[in-house]
Amino acid sequence: MTTEPPFALFVLDESIDTEYLNRSLTLAHDWDENARWDLWVATDSYEDLPKATGERQPPPEATKPPLPDSFKSPWNGKTVEDCAKWLQNMPNDSVVQREYFTVMNQFSKEDDTILTCRIRHDNGQVKVDYYPLPTAEISMYMITNRDSRFDEAGHSYQSRMKREGKPDRSQGGPFH
Repeated sequence: MTTEPPFALFVLDESIDTEYLNRSLTLAHDWDENARWDLWVATDSYEDLPKATGERQPPPEATKPPLPDSFKSPWNGKTVEDCAKWLQNMPNDSVVQREYFTVMNQFSKEDDTILTCRIRHDNGQVKVDYYPLPTAEISMYMITNRDSRFDEAGHSYQSRMKREGKPDRSQGGPFH
């Protein structure tokens, strides 16, 4: 299954200021000179969601920096599960991905990473699997390596962290 952008980007940590967020959006976009803006910085309003542009039309571009200096994420202090539940309840006229999304958390600045997240349902509960990827690679990854490769990349990440003796900042798995 091929899924198209835009992908929601939830900012969960208040240390992610507008300057860093603008830098990260640009870095994620610049993986390809022909790339579109694929990450939509999530608000908490369904009214702000990008809407379908019509049949046979490319998806709308997402958030293009710069964001206003006054931007404050309504998701500060929330969990990835809160984000997943919000996405699952969004209106059907949105083109934002429902199953895959991205998150900046308390480690994003320190590690220069963004989480790639996948929603799954387990006994009626919404669960989220995730692992961090370099900020510069997140859009490219979301466009080209989801679905069947999600578990493979998660397993590679966990193996690399164990081998290098670094903290595992993933959730879910074990990825196979």
